[in-house]
Amino acid sequence: MSFDFPKDSLQSNYSSSKLSDESVTISHHEEIDAELSELFNKFKTDGLPIEVDFRKLVNWIPYSDSYTHYIHSYPAKLLKHIPIFFLNSKILLPEKGSIVLDPFCGSGTVLLESMLSGHNGLGCDANPLARLIAKVKTTKLDANIIQNQKSSIVATAKRLRKLTHLNVTNIDHWFPKKTQLDLSKLIRAIDRLSEGDEKDFFKATFSSIIKKVSFSDPNLSVPVKIKPSKYKDITAKEKAEKQLALVENIDVLSVFEKHVEKNIKRISLLEKVDTESLKCQVISKDARNISNSLSSNSEQLNTNSVDFIVTSPPYAGAQKYVRSSSLNLGWLGFCEQSTLRDYERLNIGREHYSKSEYKDLIQLSIKEIDLVLEGIWKKNPLRAHINGNYLLEMKSAITEMYRVLKQGKYCTIVIGNNEVCGEPFETQKFIRLLAEEIGFKTELVLVDEIHSRGLMTKRNKTASVINSEWILVFKK
Repeated sequence: MSFDFPKDSLQSNYSSSKLSDESVTISHHEEIDAELSELFNKFKTDGLPIEVDFRKLVNWIPYSDSYTHYIHSYPAKLLKHIPIFFLNSKILLPEKGSIVLDPFCGSGTVLLESMLSGHNGLGCDANPLARLIAKVKTTKLDANIIQNQKSSIVATAKRLRKLTHLNVTNIDHWFPKKTQLDLSKLIRAIDRLSEGDEKDFFKATFSSIIKKVSFSDPNLSVPVKIKPSKYKDITAKEKAEKQLALVENIDVLSVFEKHVEKNIKRISLLEKVDTESLKCQVISKDARNISNSLSSNSEQLNTNSVDFIVTSPPYAGAQKYVRSSSLNLGWLGFCEQSTLRDYERLNIGREHYSKSEYKDLIQLSIKEIDLVLEGIWKKNPLRAHINGNYLLEMKSAITEMYRVLKQGKYCTIVIGNNEVCGEPFETQKFIRLLAEEIGFKTELVLVDEIHSRGLMTKRNKTASVINSEWILVFKK
């Protein structure tokens, strides 16, 4: 079976009628199901991927800040319009209170939208920062209590004097001495709070200002120091110089207080949502072996227990989640017992391997995949191992998705292609082949142009920027 789709084979410009309401109403559910039915029928008839624009399919949802989505920045966030479209379909989720799983939940976009759609959301992620953000953005809190605790934290921080160093990578490179002291006092004041949802809120808010008060370029997701000298354009150079001067003299406590106020307003919006009977939490650190809680002795999530899966896995060698989180992980104390490399090893799609780890070519016993990996191996054995191991680990993750999903239910995977060693690497095609080998049936293939991604990297001579997302809808 071939999945090589040239651009002109795409069914293009599929878009919905204009919708003007500001929330998901009964008419929107009907519109979504009408759109989805047409897409299913078109794919069943032609078998070709269909070009769509989810911003138009869900055009009543604002692009701007909404609910708690912007409590904390996080790289390569899934466009919220994609899960909104699927989570509000009666075809896919006929009953409220269904169980939705995101095995690569990141900062919790799918979990939050599951809750807002009236469903239970379960997630997995290897990055402790992602798990913290996802928890905070889906937890209701009392704004009055947060206000009182904010005042207490700031007052305590002002009384503290001694600088206590956490294991923050290259701290003098990224932060002025005064900022180091202020951040140290803030996190120590937060740590004096009792363990609980409020403390996690303040830790996430504290983390949200880390890069803002550092010398890291605010335009890049991964930490790269601002260098005015690299700009030839006078305006850009002056802007960079102003940013450096701002960081040198920044009032960290004031920045923290302002972000607490913003996040209180965001959290307060959850009060309008009826979530009393809903469960929304990150339950596992590993998509390849999904547990039913984060405790070390937790059992596996039950087989045939999930009603719907929607997820956006990492892309092979294209995204640096741990590197982008490195300053946050250090200041939050996550690097006292574990190193950044330890966290990286837990991630699917990682890049760093010792030579002893890629002595042999990885094969998946699928001809179309193995031929591509063999071609890469001849040019660059490391790149062949990175991409081969990525597919091997994704196979384990998809196998686990198949296990926990109920019979007759749907799994939606959002993924992008890449370029490796100057040649196309059709990740979406390989994911589809793996899913079908495991037992899934492909019901729909969509393509949406990426307007903005926060953690795309272009590696000279070995990779290219990903510019389309493929939405693969499978059925068990």
